[in-house]
Amino acid sequence: MTNDIREPVSHNRDDDPDASVDLDRRAFMTRSALLGVAAGAAGLGLHSGAALAQSGSGTLKLMGGPSTSPIEVDSKMARWKKPQSLEFVSEATKRFSFPNWQSGSDDSVYYNLNIPSFFPTRVVAQPDEFSTLARDLQPEMLNLTFTDHLGKTTPALKEYLVGPRQVQAMLMAHKGKVVFETYPGMNPLDIHVWMSASKTTVGLLVSMLADAGDVDLEKPISDYVPELKGTAWDKVSVKNTMNMAVALDNEETFESLTNPKSWISGWFTAVFGVGDVEPDRWRKMMRTAKPLPDEKPGDLFRYSTSNTQALVMLTEQVTQMPWQAYWNERVWSKIGARSQLIVGLTPDGMPVGGGLINTTPEDMLRYAMIYTPSWHVVSKEQVVSDQLLKLIQTMGDPKAYKKSAEREYGTRWFGEVPMMNTAQWDHAFADGAMFKHGNMGQGIYVDPARDFCGMYFGLATNDEKVAGIDHSPGYLRAAAKAIAGK
Repeated sequence: MTNDIREPVSHNRDDDPDASVDLDRRAFMTRSALLGVAAGAAGLGLHSGAALAQSGSGTLKLMGGPSTSPIEVDSKMARWKKPQSLEFVSEATKRFSFPNWQSGSDDSVYYNLNIPSFFPTRVVAQPDEFSTLARDLQPEMLNLTFTDHLGKTTPALKEYLVGPRQVQAMLMAHKGKVVFETYPGMNPLDIHVWMSASKTTVGLLVSMLADAGDVDLEKPISDYVPELKGTAWDKVSVKNTMNMAVALDNEETFESLTNPKSWISGWFTAVFGVGDVEPDRWRKMMRTAKPLPDEKPGDLFRYSTSNTQALVMLTEQVTQMPWQAYWNERVWSKIGARSQLIVGLTPDGMPVGGGLINTTPEDMLRYAMIYTPSWHVVSKEQVVSDQLLKLIQTMGDPKAYKKSAEREYGTRWFGEVPMMNTAQWDHAFADGAMFKHGNMGQGIYVDPARDFCGMYFGLATNDEKVAGIDHSPGYLRAAAKAIAGK
């Protein structure tokens, strides 16, 4: 790996430049990349009546006949659908470093489409048969807009898709049919990293264990992970770990991630194998996290991928199975995935469930669909039961979310204030919808009440002055409201 960092390409903004503010953790990614900070390895994601408008009408009318071919948009990202030159691939590979990965450059695009070339991985094979997703595509959804957090109408989706956020894929489904499908910057069968949208898979497996009575959410997580016994984790419940309210010094903030002496900076260096580190160094570091003064577990949502990794450890200990094997048994083998799932590993071989899952866009949508009433389209059995779904939707605490940095992110992305975070999902709404973000522009949205789900992949620098606000979450939620008629 080298310290050669490519500059992100500057694009014309599609939103008000005054809307840009520095927001700790995500702003760090770009700054650390440009500064060459080793901690750049980190990164992995106003009331309910937000306006849905086509030319300010307040509604979206879906007109015309359905289509079955992906909706085409004229994006500069289309060049990534073609093979890259041998020279570029060779040079980008030589330039691979964690700061360069986070830079938002062309190199970053290549890395996110080719994670298995840069990390040790495990493959979860697709089943013998894949589920068929019917298409009822509605191109008129390209005209979708919504009201942002400043009370302004966003550009139409068709403009946003070709703008500086560099969206590579976006799919939406309603009542089990794909109603929107576009690939501005990748091919349908290409794999792409989920980044922190991966965390929902970890949360789902732990929720399954809790629902089955194999894990007590109120017990300390160290009761299930012997490696954490006798540490600060003894006072942290599984539930508080699921909700990222552990009251430990492991939060991902601009200050902590840019400080090479901080716990979280060192942990990311270890978990991603930066430099000459012992393979199990990240495990040893998990034992050294310190409690925060004047704060109790459960008090405040503080984002940290290390919490998710603790849950991966729990899952392996309780099931006595490798995480990816249990994931396949409970989920992947049941949803008719068309392609394999690939997950990146720590130096000692444990899946990085908090950020390194890779699939095709359509398979990510299949996964999202199991949270909706149309689960039967992709699975013969209800993978996420009604009881399990309710557990996931209600696990969070609005009070712990209210003062968190993530609440500000959610408000800016959706144009409305989410209610809380829950069970590894960044944002949950009073109507039961949930969203999880991934670094550099990935996301998954599930809306069971509207029988809707959606996903997107992209590659945007975390510097909003270059890429603007990630409004993809807002478009997904606006689409759900529009197409469901409520």
